[in-house]
Amino acid sequence: MTAAQPRFARVAAAIGDPTRALMLSRLLDGRFYTATELAQHAGVSAPTASQHLKLLVDEGLARVRAQGRHRYYMLADGNVAHALEALLRVADGALPETTRWKAPAMRGLRHARSCYGHLAGVLGVDLCRCFVDNGWVQGDAHEFVLTAAGTQRLRELGVVISESPRQLYGCVDWSERRDHFAGPLAVALLDNFIERGWLQRGDDTRALTLSASGKKELGALLRSGT
Repeated sequence: MTAAQPRFARVAAAIGDPTRALMLSRLLDGRFYTATELAQHAGVSAPTASQHLKLLVDEGLARVRAQGRHRYYMLADGNVAHALEALLRVADGALPETTRWKAPAMRGLRHARSCYGHLAGVLGVDLCRCFVDNGWVQGDAHEFVLTAAGTQRLRELGVVISESPRQLYGCVDWSERRDHFAGPLAVALLDNFIERGWLQRGDDTRALTLSASGKKELGALLRSGT
């Protein structure tokens, strides 16, 4: 009698297909995309994209939301995002250290990028370090808890603090090998920085561009307490 295929084998096969891998990499920025947008990103026809997306939804890697005439796709949850980031770390580890970041696109991703809606890269790691060093959070990578000083600082920035459990925790950054923030509060922080115009999203990349005002204001924030 043939043993049942382990579920992780099916999930790995779903991720490993080149077209689906491209779609998942697009969804890693934490935003919703239509099937048409994902088809264009992956370079396939709309019917082909629909078949791939159905499989991603069926395997629990993506979710879909119907709104009006459109269906929007997003990663299923943070666990999927973290798994994909871990695979990126494994793939990145196979590259020679001297050539890893030569491509301009990779340098941009390393400096600042979105990872399932939170800030990653050098800026994300620096932000996490800043909050820890200033005593704005306590705890460890499993769960960071806002202190009174941290709550006050976020209110000064205009960040809305929800009552969600486990609002802030660490996520190992695949390029920096240190923690950046993840969780609902991390998403709120990145949204705030984008709304203020400090960071700007690209059209077809997870890389985030630091504006002139962002360089000044985020620079001042990161230098706080140093």
